[in-house]
Amino acid sequence: MHDYKRYHVLYVDDEEMSLKYFSRTFGNEFQIITASSAADALKLIQERGDEIGVLLTDQRMPGEKGLQLLERARQLRPRMVRMMVTAYADFGVTVDAVNHGNIFRYISKPIQVEDMRNTLKRALEYYLLQRERDELLMQKLSVIQNMIIADRIISLGVLAAGLSQQLRNPLEAVRTFLHQTPAKLRYEDLDLNRLRDPGFWKDFHSQVLEHAHQVSELVRHLDNIALPESTSNETYVQPFAVISDVVQKARPRLDSLGIKVSLNLPENLPHLHVNAGKFARMFELLIEDEIVNLPSGSTIHLGAEVLSLSGNPVRLRFTLSDDGPGIPPESMRSVFDPFSMHKPDEQKFGLNLLGVFFLAHHYGGTVRAANASGRGVVYSLEIPVTSGPPVNPEVSSEEFVTKVLVNDALWEKLLSGI
Repeated sequence: MHDYKRYHVLYVDDEEMSLKYFSRTFGNEFQIITASSAADALKLIQERGDEIGVLLTDQRMPGEKGLQLLERARQLRPRMVRMMVTAYADFGVTVDAVNHGNIFRYISKPIQVEDMRNTLKRALEYYLLQRERDELLMQKLSVIQNMIIADRIISLGVLAAGLSQQLRNPLEAVRTFLHQTPAKLRYEDLDLNRLRDPGFWKDFHSQVLEHAHQVSELVRHLDNIALPESTSNETYVQPFAVISDVVQKARPRLDSLGIKVSLNLPENLPHLHVNAGKFARMFELLIEDEIVNLPSGSTIHLGAEVLSLSGNPVRLRFTLSDDGPGIPPESMRSVFDPFSMHKPDEQKFGLNLLGVFFLAHHYGGTVRAANASGRGVVYSLEIPVTSGPPVNPEVSSEEFVTKVLVNDALWEKLLSGI
């Protein structure tokens, strides 16, 4: 049994008596609202469009005609069922409206009460059916999407465990990265017409295969980061020299894009006990992200400060900031969600940042990435002057998976709005 009062019927006519008669005749069975002009009707549609299921309008009105109103309503609320009341003299206009798909049905004047009652019921049933179908499609999409995000997170746990032979603290790096993802991430609004199209699900299958390939690329990408050099290759390096070399190598690309670099690093920074290649790789990845994200005319600022305890340097804090548009949330989500329809560079953006997390945690450091209060993004890396001891490579991804799957706060953050 359908609830015919769940959504309103909007009746538009410039004759006040017609509006009163329509409301009095059908008001007991349906939720009727009325408007005496196309302008008033459009205002109601804009303000209360979610409440209106059926639009019924007369064709002949002063100012904007009924057909024009129906066309504008179709653009604003394509799911709204549209009908026209017309006299025989307007029959040609009605035929055009039907042929162009602008109306569900036309009603001839004078209105026959029983016929009108049945027509309103069929129109509301059709509207309710569309709503139910859309809700089912979105539920289907949501379930599949959540499953894929869960699979992606678990894959990262397995990946992290595999990297434990070459990197310290990989599980902690993934956990921290997940918690850094922006809250209330929402997948982009998908056109429900696409979900109704069987071709969408064929394309979706292809896209899942493509993202499976991207996961394998992620493994290769991070495997390149995890250089197969033991911790015995770690030595004391001068941060200024390493970072200056990274910037110098990237300068031709930066110059070609009109991006400036302001290097504000003290030359006498304490030496760090690190692998020079891994340390340099962090800044290579961050600069790569800047190249992807910054428009021409932007400036990158690189700075550093010493964090001391009892007068002894214990950590170095490196800060990379810019005056660009900030971190795109969709880039972070693209690491987990194959429904993110974005350019490949944005996928690379998220993977690069994940790589920085792995490398920083390898040395017992931390990474923070946030949009500045004004504009731009700020990356903050803290690296201990002396790296910690190697971790037990026997650590399993089971621990990571368990902690992630029972972490309600994390899941709420990742899946909120889906």
